[in-house]
Amino acid sequence: MSQSHTEIKETDCATTANVLTAAEWGDDDENTPVYAVVSAVAKVEDTDPVDLPPLYNAIDSEALNNLFTSRSESTVEQLTFQYAGYTIVVSGSGEVHVKSDSEA
Repeated sequence: MSQSHTEIKETDCATTANVLTAAEWGDDDENTPVYAVVSAVAKVEDTDPVDLPPLYNAIDSEALNNLFTSRSESTVEQLTFQYAGYTIVVSGSGEVHVKSDSEA
């Protein structure tokens, strides 16, 4: 099984207003918006992704992936939801931002 690579970016909080970390996903099947969300939150929490609560408790994971990786043109520019004590912002440009709920 090949490992997928999600790029986790350290962000400058002074310029991105309360973003703790950001991640990107690509066009491959394994590196999805869902994977990017979980990877980014795990990075912020400094934990293994399997130790996080299931993402499906916060949002329909399949719908999230389909919304941003559909072969047809998506009209969704951004989706915001709460997960594991953070505000998650997923953009159509392929980025995930994890923000502190206390400052979001």
